[in-house]
Amino acid sequence: MPRIELDIECKSCGGTGVYRGMTERKGAAVVCTTCNGTGKQTHTFEYTEFTGRKLAHGVERVYLTGMGYQLVPYKITYDDVGEIDMSKEGVSYAEFMAGVMPGHVERLGCPMNASQSDCNKIIGFKHQCTYDVLRNCEHYGNKAECWKRFHAGSKP
Repeated sequence: MPRIELDIECKSCGGTGVYRGMTERKGAAVVCTTCNGTGKQTHTFEYTEFTGRKLAHGVERVYLTGMGYQLVPYKITYDDVGEIDMSKEGVSYAEFMAGVMPGHVERLGCPMNASQSDCNKIIGFKHQCTYDVLRNCEHYGNKAECWKRFHAGSKP
């Protein structure tokens, strides 16, 4: 198995070899325990070279994310969402292997629940949300409107 070893700047002390925390006051420091005072860390990375995507046996459907819900490739009833035919959501494994990416299962949650990083890329999107915990959001009962805003803002 191929292996790479790199000397990198210690992430704990920023390469200084010393650490200053809450108890080290006015000019005092302790030896960084991560790098033992050297300022460097040796990072070893072992890997298997990529030769192509492998088959995952037993997979029928692929979903972008489960947003915290149990996923199955057939009809399922969720207490707070109702029945969803998950065989019609996502994409088949064959489609995925052919390069088709699944979309979000929008009934499972709001855009912020699905991908906060994507929402943050849309100017003004996050400012219209009161998301902290999905069920506490004032828009929770009208996720479809949030998805419309998300799709409209995602277009170039």
